[in-house]
Amino acid sequence: MSETRVAARYSQALFDLAEEKNAVNAVVGDANAFIKVVGENRGLELLLNSPIVHGYKKANVIGKIFNQEFNPLTTAFIGIVLRKHREMILTTIFEQFVEMYKEKEGILDATVYTAVPVSEQITNNIKGFLEKQTSAHVDLKVKVNEKLLGGFVLRYEDKLIDASVAAQLKALRNHFFNKN
Repeated sequence: MSETRVAARYSQALFDLAEEKNAVNAVVGDANAFIKVVGENRGLELLLNSPIVHGYKKANVIGKIFNQEFNPLTTAFIGIVLRKHREMILTTIFEQFVEMYKEKEGILDATVYTAVPVSEQITNNIKGFLEKQTSAHVDLKVKVNEKLLGGFVLRYEDKLIDASVAAQLKALRNHFFNKN
């Protein structure tokens, strides 16, 4: 069975249990924290994926990092995953869990790329525009892409809004060359 399918089963089981225990928000916070910490610490990622390191050592390290901060449900779930020797897909499980939560809550992920950092007012305007267009709550991430000359590029769902200076210059060039 593929790792994605196994992870989907685990994340669905965790989601169902978290709903039953009214702990979905706490587990989502824990899942996001786990994803962030593992993503920022290559050593921890290598530890989780290592076939050489024994499971009890992995459980010990993960416990020392997360047990004090995490909801008991999350901690118990991590323990089960470790006992089943599925630690290499733990991040994927949590990512799928967060996606389930966002889908259930109607939260839309979007990213806007700009040439320079933008003010909070501009960010709020873009977020408001998207929320009006999609009728969903928008989780907007702003990233600076220094390759952009100006303007912005907005990505959400399978859509792309390219309002960059380069795109506008390209459209203008196409307009002039195709006019003849």
